[in-house]
Amino acid sequence: MPVPLLRLPAFVTGFLLLVAGLVLPTGDSVAAVVTAIYRGDAPAASSPGRKFELRLRTDGTMTWITDYRNNRAPISEEGRWYPISAEEFDLIIETRDGKPVNPAVVRFVKKGDVLHTTSESADQFGAQGLQLKQVKAGTAPSSSPLAANASPIGLWHWEGQMATDNLVVDQPDRYTLDIQAGGKAQVRADCNRLPATYKADGKTLSIKLGAGVKSVCPAGSLSDRFLKALEAVVGQRSRGENLFLDLPAQAGSLKFVRAK
Repeated sequence: MPVPLLRLPAFVTGFLLLVAGLVLPTGDSVAAVVTAIYRGDAPAASSPGRKFELRLRTDGTMTWITDYRNNRAPISEEGRWYPISAEEFDLIIETRDGKPVNPAVVRFVKKGDVLHTTSESADQFGAQGLQLKQVKAGTAPSSSPLAANASPIGLWHWEGQMATDNLVVDQPDRYTLDIQAGGKAQVRADCNRLPATYKADGKTLSIKLGAGVKSVCPAGSLSDRFLKALEAVVGQRSRGENLFLDLPAQAGSLKFVRAK
């Protein structure tokens, strides 16, 4: 029986329709349309508290605006959002006022038209966590062309691991995963190059490295960590030009970007 190709999981498409109400223009290109806006407040005992606005877009990017109500301009943070399940998603904050920052993660669960921070993220916003209420949403189409555009077949560069330590890879082009049709793949891990095979069934995925001679890479190399993480992968999610390979338990996800 041939190994099935990787596909965008159905729960991702469902989540996109549920949380964002995607507004997708017709034609060959898909513009980054703001799909949903959420607003809320985080009170504080000794200050006016913070006011938040979250804007989600169809291409997986987001804008997170925080007004400290201190007569200064609000802080604008940019990054990406991606679904964890049909109800949960993560915000990945990558820049603050246009300057790169170490990626930070805020996880939300959606209940109706309200977003709630989960226990992992709630303490950033006080004892009650943070709630954001939806104030704008587009009209959801019957299906999303994102699923057809998000094929994981191809060459991917490893950008980092989203977990408690939020690893960022300085040289993504030295850590690559070339996913090929028929269950085969090629891996570059710094100074090492190895063949691999994969098995996929819906959102589940496993990768097995093939035989090869492993070299000892220079100090500071992430070769061993990358190879070990690939063989621990249990699932996959495609989001536009990004691929997320999920690891067990609290190990997070490996983030890849499609090679140009």
